[in-house]
Amino acid sequence: MQDKSSSSNIDKTLTILEAISDSDKGISLAELTKVTKIPKTTTFRILESLKNREYVAYDGMSERYLLDIKSLELGIKGLLNVNLVDVSIPYLKSLSGITNETCFLGVYNQGYVIYLYKSEGTMSIQTNARLGSRMPAYCTGIGKALLAYQSLDEIDRILNQPLEKITENTIIEPITLFNTLARIRADGYSFDHEENEIGLTCVAKPIFNYTGNIVGAISVAGPTYRMEKKLDMVITNLQKVCVTISRQLGHIEKSAKNSLK
Repeated sequence: MQDKSSSSNIDKTLTILEAISDSDKGISLAELTKVTKIPKTTTFRILESLKNREYVAYDGMSERYLLDIKSLELGIKGLLNVNLVDVSIPYLKSLSGITNETCFLGVYNQGYVIYLYKSEGTMSIQTNARLGSRMPAYCTGIGKALLAYQSLDEIDRILNQPLEKITENTIIEPITLFNTLARIRADGYSFDHEENEIGLTCVAKPIFNYTGNIVGAISVAGPTYRMEKKLDMVITNLQKVCVTISRQLGHIEKSAKNSLK
């Protein structure tokens, strides 16, 4: 069992590391002492230990401390051990319970969305989407959320192919689709207004990882007559879930919104 002195030292060490990580251009000993409120001699002693173990580096020119390779290695190893499905499952279950509709987790693959997990709400209905199955990205809510964040080359490749009009609402015109994807990037979520199945409406939002890249998307799907009455509630809760999962994958959300250029 740890004594109070050991626990206090660990606390101080973590506080110092967190303060350094919050400083993009490094931080001086005086600034660290002021920010952490840890005595200067104690801070210096901890910094020397961290420096010897390569968790922090000291820039003699600027007299500032920065995170070193060992800290970066620990962070990257932790993120690589995070599994998208494992992280997402409890949140999908919670989301389907709140919305009472079916929630999906999917990833992008060569113009298609592959469904990795499904959680059914109490009022869920049957859809064509099956776990492990592939559906065209251009005509599904979750697929469009994924497609919108692909490279321009990949988007052009998909939009320049002959696209099947699955329902009367399916968008197949390249310019209209391109504008739709740009709108998705601006809004942060996508819709499927009976474009893949008549009577079914879907709203989806992307998930990002620590690199800022999209790694998946989550959708909520239900009968149009039900979804139209609660879209605001669905979007609000979907937003919370996707932001939470993205943060657990190491994503730091930027205030500026991306747009297709």
